[in-house]
Amino acid sequence: MSFYLSKILWIIFNPFNILLFLIFLGFILSFFSNKFFSKIIYFFTLVFFIIIAVLPTGKFMIYQLEKNFHTSGTLPNKIDGILILSGGTNHLMTKEHNQLSLNDSVERLTESIQLMNKYSKAKIIFSGGSELLSNPKTTHSEVAKLFFTIFATKFNNIIYENKSRNTYENILFSKKIANPRTNENWLIVTSAYHMPRSLNIAEKLEWNFIPYAVDFQIEKKFSWKPKINNLLFANYFLSNINKFEMASREWIGLIAYYWMGQSSKIL
Repeated sequence: MSFYLSKILWIIFNPFNILLFLIFLGFILSFFSNKFFSKIIYFFTLVFFIIIAVLPTGKFMIYQLEKNFHTSGTLPNKIDGILILSGGTNHLMTKEHNQLSLNDSVERLTESIQLMNKYSKAKIIFSGGSELLSNPKTTHSEVAKLFFTIFATKFNNIIYENKSRNTYENILFSKKIANPRTNENWLIVTSAYHMPRSLNIAEKLEWNFIPYAVDFQIEKKFSWKPKINNLLFANYFLSNINKFEMASREWIGLIAYYWMGQSSKIL
């Protein structure tokens, strides 16, 4: 139920969908000669555009999620297990073109190789099914297995969890596989902006993790001041919109998971 609810919420609150809806609504009102309300709608559209495209609002929202992981603590000498969350693989394109396809979050995989080399006796779990509503032909775990087979050949004991469809199921299903003891040290590897939600879910499921954040999106020193030179280029606005969309998805996830009782807190 939570899987389908999260999909519906994202369709409704996707900032790009909201922007298109406001533009379309303003056009409809103008078409029916309702100029007063159309001007109000266009005004709010302009304000919304400034918030998501001109100002680095999305970057600030991501910065708030990442800042607690800027300084990584000292890892213990002994790690009993490492849980790697999916997100760095493109299972659709891998299946379509019959070759390994990765994305911007590939650090979840590359950094994991370093950890596996350092903690060679640790139990390794990669968790990732498919986020698609329809029955998938392949999963993120299958792509990860292909990646590790190519780039980490000596690690042939990795456990691949391939039924999970979201972060809650990632951790829930992986816990059933790991059966962790209270005195064990487990690392969790995921993107820095995704780490708060992952840890909150793990806390709710009573599984303690040491965070190993990767795939940082924002510099350590955030500034609201936009660079004047960047304002002259369209990719500046597109970059801000992209970051706002990324941040909105994560914040909606934080709120929705807490509201559904699947995480211990929002942030």
